[in-house]
Order: sequence, then structure tokens, then C-alpha cells
Amino acid sequence: MNHSTIELSPVPEDKDPEVRHAFRVPVHEKFAVQAVISSVFHPVSDISPEGIGILLKDNQAFHINETLASCQLHFNDIRLTDLTGKVIHCSGRGNDLWQFGIQWVNLKNSQKKELESLFFRLKKQVLGSTHTPVPENADEEK
Repeated sequence: MNHSTIELSPVPEDKDPEVRHAFRVPVHEKFAVQAVISSVFHPVSDISPEGIGILLKDNQAFHINETLASCQLHFNDIRLTDLTGKVIHCSGRGNDLWQFGIQWVNLKNSQKKELESLFFRLKKQVLGSTHTPVPENADEEK
């Protein structure tokens, strides 16, 4: 009687660059984070220190791998400027909406720190009490 055998090998660690390794924070409408791309304001649906997601009705607004120069992020009194983004994905979200993922590229150290500060401020608001806004100086050490 012949028996078929299968030889199993360990799977090498996946180095897939498409796998997201960052925690994303959904942005509630009341926090009103806006991305300004080509002088057009877009509401941000989620944010991480590495990028943002925006919802649009036009799935042809941007193209995958498109570079978006001179972008801005606005949140309350915070204005992050001169950001460069790269469109990394577009997926359907229902209700005729499309989610575009935009990754920040070529960031200066000061921009990285500003993005991280904004991200952690929003994260605190989402994970903490949504009824009480976090003071603007909550990120500063005492």
C-alpha cells in the first residue's frame, strides 16, 4: 500500500511591505480633522503617525502610487503643512464611498514629531472620555 506524504517546512518570516504595522485611530466627526490636498478639504476618517484615511465619493479622485505634494492636516488650532503623501490603497466602503489610504513620505523629524503628537492627542480622546476634550497641552511633560 502506497502512502502519500507531505513534507512541511517552516514558513520564513513575512516581510510583506503591504502589511500595516501601525495602529490607526478612527476620527469621529466632532474632532473634525481635515486633510488639505490640492487646495481641497477632505474629512479624515482615520489617522496613524504614518498616514491617514479619507472617504470620498469619487473613486477616481486619486490613483494608486500617486504622490500628493504640499498636503496639510488641520485639527482645531493645529496646522501641519508641507506634507507629502503617497496613495497606497483605495477600497469600497459602501454607500458609494471609497476609502483612500495615504502614507506620509519624506517626512522631516519635526514633521514626524508633530504627527505623533496629533495622533496621540486624538488617541487619548478616542480611548478616553469622549465627553471631555483633552487639553491642548496634555502631551507636554510636567
